[in-house]
Amino acid sequence: MKSKKILRIVLLVAMLVSLFGVSATVQAKGLHAQIVIRSTTFWDATFNGEANANRFERWSLQLEEDSAFSVTVTTTGGDLTPTIYLLNSNGVEIANAVGSLSTAFLETAQFAGDYFIQIEPASGGGTYAMEIRRTDDPSTDPHAAVMFNPAAIFIDETSEGSVMLNNVPLEGYASAEFTCTYDPSLISVTNITQAGLFGDDPVVILNGPENGSFLFAIAGSNGQRAEQSGTVFTFTATGLAAGDASFDCVVRVSSGGALETIPFTSATLDVREPFGFVTGTVIANEPVTVELIDEFGTTTTVTDENGNFSFTTPAGEYLIRATAEGFLPAEGDPPVFPGITTQMQTISLISGDIDGNGVIDQFDALTIGMNYNASNVPIADLNNDGIINVLDLEILAANYRANGALNWPVLPFG
Repeated sequence: MKSKKILRIVLLVAMLVSLFGVSATVQAKGLHAQIVIRSTTFWDATFNGEANANRFERWSLQLEEDSAFSVTVTTTGGDLTPTIYLLNSNGVEIANAVGSLSTAFLETAQFAGDYFIQIEPASGGGTYAMEIRRTDDPSTDPHAAVMFNPAAIFIDETSEGSVMLNNVPLEGYASAEFTCTYDPSLISVTNITQAGLFGDDPVVILNGPENGSFLFAIAGSNGQRAEQSGTVFTFTATGLAAGDASFDCVVRVSSGGALETIPFTSATLDVREPFGFVTGTVIANEPVTVELIDEFGTTTTVTDENGNFSFTTPAGEYLIRATAEGFLPAEGDPPVFPGITTQMQTISLISGDIDGNGVIDQFDALTIGMNYNASNVPIADLNNDGIINVLDLEILAANYRANGALNWPVLPFG
């Protein structure tokens, strides 16, 4: 009771500070910074992400009850110095912590409700690991749970699952039985290994895994018991297809001679496609060829009747180019992130480059003149009306001296 009263006092102080202190909506500081909405799934877990000047990540956090917790962000790649923002459901800042070198730490207590944890770079950029730990655990009853690290993977990647017993009673457990299920179309489960909680050389039975389930039973040998909370066994989950792969168990424990069913907190492993998407619209009066180019090669598509196009491609940095006969090209540099759509700004190609030399000039006008009142040179029929005449010259004149590729920007993310 006393600890709950103390937590209430901490929560009230935090609320008063947020009400009367200076608050502001956190916004992307970069001109085209992407704010990627992601989701946490459970306490005491590690989530992997990426942040730089063009990409901020906003993790949703749902508190079902008043909670005290900490958030630790540690750089795992690059020169990222992270900043942590805790936001309310409207995106208003409640608290923040600016990192020192490669680590940032935020500790807080909040009422039940919906929140966001936003990770931005104080400087630099790179990948990071974010740990969310509950610092008050109101539950004192024995229960079991599973945790995935990391909590999100791409197809063919792996995550380590840990199945734990929590609040083990003083007398300990002589044995435990776990009947676990998962979606075999989304993940495979292998390498199920006892973790030493029941002492040295425990007796273990493992049936499966097969068709999305397995049974793991363990008993301490020679009088050994599980006398404290901890991990009973670990396993490897491999992503097979994109989706939310839930993992659940029915858990029975024995302090000696009788089995008792205890609650189990399930978890979901987020399996993602390792691909991103590039979409856009190019306006011209004829089909446009769009090329997506990286160091490994070129992927080509043609716009539909409305000028729309779409690519599905591995994450990375690309050059995109739109071309059509009689038009100057357009070029851009879209970044592609796994599971995210990069949308190019709608662009209209400039008509008049009849000879395709990258500039609209007198040589293009000469082609119109040489084929005046003809209909057999479609590339010079700039308005597609079936005849080459002064109306085509009018279009060319409007773009006269234009040259080079048009800049093709990416629409802001978020």
